[in-house]
Amino acid sequence: MSIRICMIGCGSFARLCHGPAQRKIRDSGAGVELAACCDSDPGSSASYAEAFGYGRSFSDVRGMLSREKPDAVVMAVPPSVTASVAGEVLGLGFPLLLEKPPGLTPGELGKLISAEAQGGARAQVAFNRRYMPVVRRAMELLEGLGGPGGVGRIDYEMIRYNRWDPDFSTTAIHAIDTAIYLARSPFRSAQIRFQEMGDGERKAVNVVLDAVCASGTAVQVKLLPVSAANSESARIHAVGQSLDLRIPMSPQFQGDGRVEHWSADSLVSSFSDGAFGPVDRLGVLAETEAFLGGVRTGAPLAPRLEDCRQQVALMEAIRTRRTGPITLEAC
Repeated sequence: MSIRICMIGCGSFARLCHGPAQRKIRDSGAGVELAACCDSDPGSSASYAEAFGYGRSFSDVRGMLSREKPDAVVMAVPPSVTASVAGEVLGLGFPLLLEKPPGLTPGELGKLISAEAQGGARAQVAFNRRYMPVVRRAMELLEGLGGPGGVGRIDYEMIRYNRWDPDFSTTAIHAIDTAIYLARSPFRSAQIRFQEMGDGERKAVNVVLDAVCASGTAVQVKLLPVSAANSESARIHAVGQSLDLRIPMSPQFQGDGRVEHWSADSLVSSFSDGAFGPVDRLGVLAETEAFLGGVRTGAPLAPRLEDCRQQVALMEAIRTRRTGPITLEAC
């Protein structure tokens, strides 16, 4: 079965990650046709089509979908319009891989879930860290150590340089999702602390999220958007066992992503993603392959919209500077 793909959003992230992954899958002989791409800027969609081998370019989403009738749609648009565009695609019944976040609020996420049910097609959220070789190796090691209840603590740090974004929460949601994924258990309770940062003219905020999982695992997520370096890491601790992850957070990431497994004060194993190409090590290739495989065979897609309720709720709590205990809906 050949799958015809349409791409919505031809901006910088699509060009760095989705376009190269889509072209690589097409060139692998996997039975994929890059049918058409769309962007509100006609010049951007035309140049994207030329760069990655799409057959046609459009500036109108509905017009493209009506003409092309694709088997699958990939979408990378600004968070402010994600819910409206994704809702239209799902309501028309097209399977969709959509970039995070799946809506800016729990209400927007709920509308997307309703649109998915109305249209009858499934959606997968592009939390690419779940598909990174580094994170996959960590999950294999965790499964070997036993169930989620055996993990006592997870510390996740997302550190960025010069990110004075008005809303850093739409990036921070990656850290929240990866921490939940590594815990293999949803959060039971959470609380957030904020620290104002600034240089006189600009303002930012450091965030510390403390949570306890249903499994009993304690999780702390630290978000530092205006520090001195770009890095992302996780440390996972069980009795006598620890995993140390260095996570490649962008195509420009310097050095290798890495997982170290420590046991009884000794380094047991070390895994590096140095042999992988950029879209492979970032997980974008594997998540796209998983999405297209699910479309082709009916296999489950992951994560689903329904799996993202806690991530979106906590993202909104960060945006609105909500303190105190936070009630979380079970996934």
